[in-house]
Amino acid sequence: MKILNQLPNALTLLNLTLGTLAIIALINGLVPIVLALIGGCLLADILDGAIARRLGVSGGLGIQLDSLADVISFGVLPALMIYGAYSMYSHEYPYPVLISVFAALTAASAGLRLARFNVDTRPREYFWGLATPAGAIMVTGWFWAQFAGRDYGLGMADCPWMGVLIPVFLIICFQVPLKLPGLKSPKSGIITAILLGVFGLVGFILMGPISIPLAIVGYVVLGLLNLVLKWY
Repeated sequence: MKILNQLPNALTLLNLTLGTLAIIALINGLVPIVLALIGGCLLADILDGAIARRLGVSGGLGIQLDSLADVISFGVLPALMIYGAYSMYSHEYPYPVLISVFAALTAASAGLRLARFNVDTRPREYFWGLATPAGAIMVTGWFWAQFAGRDYGLGMADCPWMGVLIPVFLIICFQVPLKLPGLKSPKSGIITAILLGVFGLVGFILMGPISIPLAIVGYVVLGLLNLVLKWY
């Protein structure tokens, strides 16, 4: 039984390992492998928390380890993907230093978000600010859309300033304590999250991976609207 209780930590270490491998794959320009590995990171991150709750396992080591893994997989890796998109898909290279600085600031903001989450005493039924996995999903969808050639003008080739706009968006959203629903939220929050997921799936069928970052933007806008509507 004690061995089974270590399964959440093993999954967290798997997240960290896959994130590091994804960084190596990105350096070597292996985009499909990067996409597959970050998908594995997200799956491992979901499972480690779900299994820990199922087993009733909690402890300081798991909490700290989870954040350390997320810094790599959902902080450093997306930052490198932003710069990677710039170097791979931009037809011009006028702002390499600027793009690299903003990409690095995205990783720093993700690290701060994760550290604050560990000491946050507010109820966990909602996210307070954009969660780092959601930020990683946004960057991954945008990166994937450029690789697939279906970015609808929102990629580096047509708009190199996206390499600044996306980091600025994430830097702010990681820190602003906006109330955002998740699957652990009460009924109204769950319904909201499911509806957004359905719309995101329809968008993916119609538009491809570019719908993923658009869905994350919609998710944040939903949180802003809730400040007025008080839906959840």
